[in-house]
Amino acid sequence: MIIEDIKEGYKKTKLGWIPEDWECVTIGDYYEFKNGLNKGSEYFGHGTSIINYKDVYSLNHIYRKKIHGLVDVNESERKRYSTKKADLFFTRTSETVDEIGLASVLLDDIPNGVFSGFVLRARPLNEDIFPSFAGFCFRSEIVRKEIIKKSTYTTRALTNGSYLSEVYFALPPINEQKAIANCLSTWDKAIEKQEALLKAKQQVKQGLMQQLLSGKKRLPGFTEEWKKVVAGKIFKSISIKNKPNHELLSVTQDRGVIPRDMLDGRVTMPSGNLNTFKLVKKGNFVISLRSFQGGLEYSNYDGLVSPAYTVLEEISNINRDFYKYYFKSYEFIERLSTAVIGIRDGKQISYNDFCIVKIPSISVKEQKAIANVLNTADKELEVLNNQLHKLKEQKKGLMQQLLTGKKRLKF
Repeated sequence: MIIEDIKEGYKKTKLGWIPEDWECVTIGDYYEFKNGLNKGSEYFGHGTSIINYKDVYSLNHIYRKKIHGLVDVNESERKRYSTKKADLFFTRTSETVDEIGLASVLLDDIPNGVFSGFVLRARPLNEDIFPSFAGFCFRSEIVRKEIIKKSTYTTRALTNGSYLSEVYFALPPINEQKAIANCLSTWDKAIEKQEALLKAKQQVKQGLMQQLLSGKKRLPGFTEEWKKVVAGKIFKSISIKNKPNHELLSVTQDRGVIPRDMLDGRVTMPSGNLNTFKLVKKGNFVISLRSFQGGLEYSNYDGLVSPAYTVLEEISNINRDFYKYYFKSYEFIERLSTAVIGIRDGKQISYNDFCIVKIPSISVKEQKAIANVLNTADKELEVLNNQLHKLKEQKKGLMQQLLTGKKRLKF
């Protein structure tokens, strides 16, 4: 038998130890659930405001100014699927259990507002829960674990009002709820400010890319006219196979070519012989299926990719960083899109499609100077990203302490 020490000022509950003046209750004790509105696509884009899945998924607090979805509804639908301040919403279905049952609370009244069938509305039965506190409480780690435990998964993760009603959470007295909400809101404001700084810096970088990678803006000391040549004069297609002992790589639009074990979530690994897979070397570029939407991908790793991909290697001396940025520029993506107009969805862009696209052929010295400017911008973005990550981790830790009663605030 394990004898557990009694913690002074705390009591043992289904959720573990919580302060004596807190209650261990279920969501169903305080909220009544309702499924949302489902309509055909022709009804969306005009009409009244609608709270969509993305709004609930992205935000723990919903404000009227951040709701952009519109839907055409009749009077009966408006009443049945109404929204009002303090309503709590949960994501109802998702491809993964990690995204199921994410909660967000409405902190503004939205005149004639309704909510989507992809979310659930939980309307308060009383005023015992401070609205802003609810937005934090139901996103806490301990409550998320309970929600995920009670969800179902077949082809998609799913939850409903009955499951959510049975989820337990720790409820402090109302004054402590307000204090906790105010404290965590301070972190939210800091995070929002940091996100705004990051977005502004990203826009500056995009402006630099558009100017520098098109030749519209020249760096000091460079006056030679820019030349454009077909890509086939600078890059060649390579196909090195029978190298099965290398690690498997994935081609992504946001992170370039990376090892598969760096991907989040479940990854389907190929079975059988890898001799047909192509070898990618560090510094190679890869043409992916969606290159005409997101540009070519650069690899910092040696490894294998599916034989469906086209692997590129430079023919002459170049600055790889320059072309890494250029292949992600609007100018290049537009040029590539023009070259593959009429391509059928699902058809791989070939080397022949790529090699006729005209790209800059400028001195390696100027390539390097431009790449240095953009590398500096990336380093500044990395600093801001790290600061943002630190703020989010601090908030996460604080939530874990405050929403379980392990740390108490003076109020």
